Amino acid sequence: MKLKYLLLSLFAFATLLTSCEDELVIPSLDEVKVDMSYIGFGAEAGSKTITVTTTDAWNITNIPEWLTVNPTSGNAAPEGTTVTFSVAASDSENASEVYINCAGKTQILTVKQVVGPQEITLSTCKEVIENGVDGKIYWVEGQVTSITNTLYGNWYINDGTGSLYIYGTLDAYGNTQNFLSLGLAVGDRVMVHGPRTTYGSTIELVDVTVDKITPSLIKAAVDEVEVPQEGGQFEVAVLYKGDGLEIDYDADWLSVKSMIKGADDSTRVAFVAQPNPGGDREAVISMTSATSSASSTIQVTVAQVGAIIDATVAEFIAAAEDATQYRISGIISRDTGSDYGNIYIKDATGEIYIYGVLDAEGKTKQWNNMGINEGDIITVITPRRSYKGTPQGVNATVDAHIPVVEATVAAFLAAAEDNTYYRLVGTAGDLSGAGKYGNFNISDETGEVYIYGLLSGWGGAKGQFETLVAETGLKTGDLLTIVGKRTSYKGTPQVGSGFYVDHEAVDAQ
Repeated sequence: MKLKYLLLSLFAFATLLTSCEDELVIPSLDEVKVDMSYIGFGAEAGSKTITVTTTDAWNITNIPEWLTVNPTSGNAAPEGTTVTFSVAASDSENASEVYINCAGKTQILTVKQVVGPQEITLSTCKEVIENGVDGKIYWVEGQVTSITNTLYGNWYINDGTGSLYIYGTLDAYGNTQNFLSLGLAVGDRVMVHGPRTTYGSTIELVDVTVDKITPSLIKAAVDEVEVPQEGGQFEVAVLYKGDGLEIDYDADWLSVKSMIKGADDSTRVAFVAQPNPGGDREAVISMTSATSSASSTIQVTVAQVGAIIDATVAEFIAAAEDATQYRISGIISRDTGSDYGNIYIKDATGEIYIYGVLDAEGKTKQWNNMGINEGDIITVITPRRSYKGTPQGVNATVDAHIPVVEATVAAFLAAAEDNTYYRLVGTAGDLSGAGKYGNFNISDETGEVYIYGLLSGWGGAKGQFETLVAETGLKTGDLLTIVGKRTSYKGTPQVGSGFYVDHEAVDAQ
């Protein structure tokens, strides 16, 4: 159910309710305002206009030789004055900061001429992601939805067709690591261009040039809110310049409690989150403010922790791809050798790839220092993700680890009875009398031992041995790999709590 709320007001300000209040400021001046703080030109000659709104007489200074501005001064213009910026054709890039001065205050406007194609063809985010070619330069225009790094300028742009990751943003002079100088903020509408690349499964534009910025009509103090499992009230801070505030979200566990205006025309929007009986969940709150000629939307992600869901591998594979955390357990059937901990986990219901295991401190690339080996039994907590449509777990944390000791039959028979799990490889004895539970002998060159019941895998149900044989083709004489504990019956050693791992078919002579 999609829920929508509308608050009509000329201006609103709210801060996130925490132990202290954060100040939120929209970067503009009362004395002089512009509707565009960044103007980009191509190599050809051209003109672009902006609207300058002032409370007193104004003038424009620091105009470079390659740029023509008209007019360069004027009287107070509370309704706005149109100013035209023009450039001649150029075969080299030009960039400058132009100053608009009014009543002792200065608004900085960045103007840049970029050498590029004669005509700029805008691509949608979806087109770049699905049909783009790495190395080719693309122009896209959309809204800044989140900023992940403010030094290099890593952020997401969304044009309604999809979300595209921007990895690195050049400043007005083409320099890196100076993202804050652009004044770009969540909610702003921008046009950028840069080469496409693929990093892992992520399609990116790298080291983009910003061609145009249209400041947002609405901003928020935060773009993420965390809510405890038991739920409760929280307040989202917004500052908007449009004619009203529209709140839109699609989560029946959220509701708007109040929108209260303060004496200074401020507004606090309070939400209530219900207790979460299931797994982790997220909701996106969209907030829109509009005028007769423009509209801006920002998004605030609300994340609520929940219970961890115990699941078999099959249940995990069938689960939805969301923020829910799952606890899955099985034998490490394959270790790819990566220090990130890229492994396969197998239980009685299936096998799943885990893309990365974190250590106890949440660090990556520590797998080889964690003392966990292929063949061990492991329990991990991970969200359900996918890569090219194939389910996988990512950045898993270890909840439990049971080492498995490789042993010959003789070493197994000589071991003490305890909770140690052993990995045995041997020839399967006569299976004709194994029954539905899987009671039979296994032998190697060192001896023979009786298996008292064999499960179809870690976590498998009892009494399913006949199904296991039918599904795997296991037969008498095959080379069988199992894991189990050293137990005994009336003093005779046997394998208890045993489960099937794999087998190699051996043709009868």
